[in-house]
Amino acid sequence: MVLKELKIAIIPSYRPNAGQYEGAAEFTNEAGNVMLKLTREMCDKIFIICADGILNVAQEAAMNLTCNVIEHRKELEAV
Repeated sequence: MVLKELKIAIIPSYRPNAGQYEGAAEFTNEAGNVMLKLTREMCDKIFIICADGILNVAQEAAMNLTCNVIEHRKELEAV
């Protein structure tokens, strides 16, 4: 089976367990599709697996933003 779609979202404030995560994973193959409901615990496990990658992307984005601000400031000071 191939993962077709993975959705994780925060439960809205008007529903029970507001603020927690819930999700769904859809898998497909030649025989059809299977949809799994993801509990908060399952979502937490996915986040643990992805944590290092999320941290690396956030650090890289912060570094790029900082470099852009520094370069722009140098350009403004040169004027």
